[in-house]
Amino acid sequence: MAHHTEQILSLLYKKKEAYTSGQEIADGLGVTRAAIWKVIEALRADGYEVESAAAKGYRLVSIPDLLGEREIRLGLDTKTMGKVIHSLAEVDSTNSYASRLASDGAPEGTVVVSDRQTAGRGRLGRKWASPPGVNIYMSVILRPEIPPSEAPMLTLAASVAVAQALRGLYGLQAEIKWPNDVLMDGRKAVGILTEMSAEPDRVRHIVLGVGIDVNMTRESFPKELKNIATSVMAELGKKVDRAELVRRFLLELEKTYAMLTGGKKEAVLNAWRGLSCTLGRKVRVVTPRGEATGLARDIDESGALIVELGGGRVEKVTSGDVGFV
Repeated sequence: MAHHTEQILSLLYKKKEAYTSGQEIADGLGVTRAAIWKVIEALRADGYEVESAAAKGYRLVSIPDLLGEREIRLGLDTKTMGKVIHSLAEVDSTNSYASRLASDGAPEGTVVVSDRQTAGRGRLGRKWASPPGVNIYMSVILRPEIPPSEAPMLTLAASVAVAQALRGLYGLQAEIKWPNDVLMDGRKAVGILTEMSAEPDRVRHIVLGVGIDVNMTRESFPKELKNIATSVMAELGKKVDRAELVRRFLLELEKTYAMLTGGKKEAVLNAWRGLSCTLGRKVRVVTPRGEATGLARDIDESGALIVELGGGRVEKVTSGDVGFV
């Protein structure tokens, strides 16, 4: 029954607005009309809106805003990313869960997605607010054959993938603030946290965590974030399908990851440069060594930010916070 549900849903999804006859489904899948009706009724009970019309068949009108494995797989056109999906109602942190899976041998491209996090983490040990039902909290397991020193490039590749997904799906002017925050209208909508398990000369696995504020209203942001954070819905003016955004991100990530692991690192760096809102601006950099102000000139081949200080001095920033002056 579950297998037939996936097949029937896939058929309806491919036709989108058009009707698919019950006979066509029955002939294609080798099932009875009664079995199809049972599947349609089960889908409706799960929140799928399916129209049925005599002599026409069935038409998929709308999909519930869920982040289940079924919803994410619907139309997912990737070779590796998302072929294994762990969909959870609640988790401490998708990165922590994915790290446990990776240590147990989970394959590359495994995705962990949760509707809610109880202990979401951001960069530099910060907490990541994770209200249920409105956002995307997900992690992807990667096993690149690269030295640990090149791991920061994966963070850049992920930020490019998110920005391109937001631009491609919704036409939003998503930009990247070094190293990996994705902004819209100058406000942060995406955070990326990359965590690595490695030996001195090789990466065992990398867990790429992505948090996207999707269907939050401006009013629902905590007071301290209202002026610096935004969501896809707040920028677009309408609610969006979270599963569709997960699918598009996985597709874009597969492309940038293939470039990175296929010897086209410069192409990823150039894509990042083209999406950056940091380069060419005066910035204040806070690092473990202290604070400096200068002009953000470029990123080097490791992803470090090159900041031109006064007197012609140049600082390479590999970690820390960057603010605009």
